[in-house]
Amino acid sequence: MMTGKLIEKSVILVDKPKGPTSFDIVERVSGILGVKKAGHSGTLDPNATGLMLIALGEARKAMPVLFGLDKEYTGTMKLHGDVDAQKLEKAMKPFIGEITQTPPVRSAVARRPRKRKVFEWALLETSERDVEFRVLCQAGTYIRKLAHDLGLKIGCGAHLTELRRMKIGPFLIEKSITLPDLEGMPKNSLRRVLMPLEKALEMIKLPRITIKDEHEKKIRNGSPIRRDFVREIPEGIKEGDYCGVFDEKGGIVCLGKFISKTGTVAKTERVFLT
Repeated sequence: MMTGKLIEKSVILVDKPKGPTSFDIVERVSGILGVKKAGHSGTLDPNATGLMLIALGEARKAMPVLFGLDKEYTGTMKLHGDVDAQKLEKAMKPFIGEITQTPPVRSAVARRPRKRKVFEWALLETSERDVEFRVLCQAGTYIRKLAHDLGLKIGCGAHLTELRRMKIGPFLIEKSITLPDLEGMPKNSLRRVLMPLEKALEMIKLPRITIKDEHEKKIRNGSPIRRDFVREIPEGIKEGDYCGVFDEKGGIVCLGKFISKTGTVAKTERVFLT
């Protein structure tokens, strides 16, 4: 695939610096790569750093399956009083599992209580009142609010001072590129940092339906995926699940919503240009 065509249907992993907004990063990446449209899979506060997954061009249509991936962070919180490590770890345990959070006042979503899952929250190191930690959580979990609520529980108060996103689903910060490195990269080297959308969908283990090539045009024109169009249906897929519909060469044709293994297999949702 030529680099220009790859740019228009790929994702790129970027290491966000402290300062700019997530929107600013998307705009800069778009400008560097000469892409008209791009989007990201989850906001980072201006003061936070770390991994952003940016979908370029046609790859933006995959946001429904890229947006809700679990996240991993490392961070530092400042305690407002002296608390020993043992007491702190004990206070952190009730926040592991399903929790209820009300988004902060300055958040971009409605301030209604909502359920989120924290899979792991581990204390890494303490230095006086500075506490370093690692947290693995469901998308949409507010880490700043997590630190604040812990501070209320232990009685002395706490606030977040540093936050760095290390993982988005299977995507790692180690595979990301900084903006200065991206700006200085020759165009013929971009293949090293551009991930084809098909590879990204494989990494997140999106259920995969393979169609017969002779029916591809009908599906690209919006036809539902009928059973006689299909070569292969994945095991374990459930009604309502998102799926990727691929041609016989492995190219993505559309996202779909699975219906049944007979009759109409899936509803066509988002069609990708070739």
